[in-house]
Amino acid sequence: MTTPQAIDWNSLASELTGIEIINDPTQVAKLSLDYYHFSPVLESQLKDKRGNIVVRPTTVAEVLEIARVCVKYKAPLTVRGSGTGNYGQCIPLNGGLILDTTRMNQINWIKPGLASVQPGVKLAAFDKEAHKIGWELRMAPSTYRTATIGGFIGGGSGGIGSITYGVLRDRGNLHAVQVVTLEDQPRVIELRSDQVQKVNHAYGTNGIITELEIPLGPVYPWAEVIVVFDDFMTA
Repeated sequence: MTTPQAIDWNSLASELTGIEIINDPTQVAKLSLDYYHFSPVLESQLKDKRGNIVVRPTTVAEVLEIARVCVKYKAPLTVRGSGTGNYGQCIPLNGGLILDTTRMNQINWIKPGLASVQPGVKLAAFDKEAHKIGWELRMAPSTYRTATIGGFIGGGSGGIGSITYGVLRDRGNLHAVQVVTLEDQPRVIELRSDQVQKVNHAYGTNGIITELEIPLGPVYPWAEVIVVFDDFMTA
């Protein structure tokens, strides 16, 4: 890996023709963050971490090209979804290129009990479509309205529904995943069954997730309720 200061970022960007590139310092800084500041420990460790450039692909072909260029320039690469995590999962620790997956937001298909999606599909947006045929995601984190499915699989753990279905890492909560490798000639690899655990909850550190097959559960009539107590012991 080459230090970001030694990389010619203009030259690197020139090889990514047709792919959305963000190099405005304010926007890059914003897209270098998640909610790690909830932790006073992580706040002090991560507050100065920033990427050098952000790219927003829409297709697997574009991800392959980004991977190839990063390997060529030995550029650090960090994958992110909506950045709703609390633990610095998508922070560019060594600067470099940030691959923002939020424009890869296509639902490929939905059928009873199973769906195929790109990683940038938001959880709530997906359920809106799945509800039309009586199905929904098996679990929903507190960031349900803004989190992406790829980010949830890469860096989440569970949520509402986990009492029934367990946590994300439990067998059966991810059917298949397509990932792009980082090598001189990047490849698209499809993992199924127990093989998905190689990238499940791995924060995008060992492959760029470009497609997922996820199991669904029957629609449940959820109700959002806030309960207030006078003190902790009463609660």
